[in-house]
Amino acid sequence: MIENIGQLFEMKELPPILLLFGEEDFLVEESYKKLIGIVCPDEGSKYDLEIFDIDEMKPSTAIDTIMDSCNNLPFLSQRRTVAVKRFESLFSGRTSTKSNEYVKFLNYMESPNNSTFLVLLSIDDKLKGFANSYKSKAKLDKLIKDTKFPYNSLLEKHEWMEFPKVYESEMPQWVAKRIKELGKKIEPEALELLVAQTNPSLRELNGEIEKLLTYSGDKDEISMEDIHFVIGSSRVNNIFELQKAIGKRRLPEALKTLENMLEADRQEMLIMTMLTRYFFALWKLIEESGKTNNQFQLATKVGISPYFVNEYLQALSFYKPSEIENAFSIMCETDEKLKSVSVDSLYLMQDMLIRIMKK
Repeated sequence: MIENIGQLFEMKELPPILLLFGEEDFLVEESYKKLIGIVCPDEGSKYDLEIFDIDEMKPSTAIDTIMDSCNNLPFLSQRRTVAVKRFESLFSGRTSTKSNEYVKFLNYMESPNNSTFLVLLSIDDKLKGFANSYKSKAKLDKLIKDTKFPYNSLLEKHEWMEFPKVYESEMPQWVAKRIKELGKKIEPEALELLVAQTNPSLRELNGEIEKLLTYSGDKDEISMEDIHFVIGSSRVNNIFELQKAIGKRRLPEALKTLENMLEADRQEMLIMTMLTRYFFALWKLIEESGKTNNQFQLATKVGISPYFVNEYLQALSFYKPSEIENAFSIMCETDEKLKSVSVDSLYLMQDMLIRIMKK
């Protein structure tokens, strides 16, 4: 297994075959583009690059075409690079392992051309869990054994990189890490709001990050003001004050903050999203806080910034687990009413807070 593209180029030479796969197709595509940019840095090297998309090829000739390309000699470079996109479609619908296609591809995997670097991209949803099982040889061997051809042979005999799904609770850490890798920092509140306001998709989050980097210019840290300008919601920064008031069970303060927020900007759905994420984090923190008191580990497990861990832990002293569970039911009911009835949203949301926070 190769953990990242950098590790690949620390090797003495490129492997003859590399499989890139995972549930996060954005990360698969991004790593592929970085890889091609490195192995083909100039126009001359492009003569020894051939890219195939299985969905655009005739099924009857696809494997023959790819194998012929792999067996060609380089023209100007030391090695040819052959990339195959949507590799999962290559063997779909074929059942016989004795077919000419299977045999031809199996033979190539057994004895690949050393002057060709074959890169296979797959987003097959059946391929998952290999990277997480890498440290347990027995578990990894069983996963590979239970995997169908050609992945079983590829995973066992050749290099591969998996890009597992990044769950919504893991996205704040993913965003913070990416921004740091790009040479900047982001304020904790700005990070929370960025994730809350963007669809839970790495592709969309990355798009917003790129906009923020452009807008923030030479600044070292992305602020709430940057988020407001680039993404919108220019006056919802009080959501954090609202969360603090709810966490400390200060009802009058929470009601007044909510009223001010809705007067400034009618962002009811964003507020509901943020409060749902808030109580979900509290719910997860009940279990995780019993396992460790390390703030960074808790932040990763719960899906919040380490900056907010103490604040969230303090909120648990004000709410019983049953009250947090009841909050979800109340928020769900309010959400449905906001979308379906004509009653004033301020009244509905204030009623929601009263029901959640009353003892």
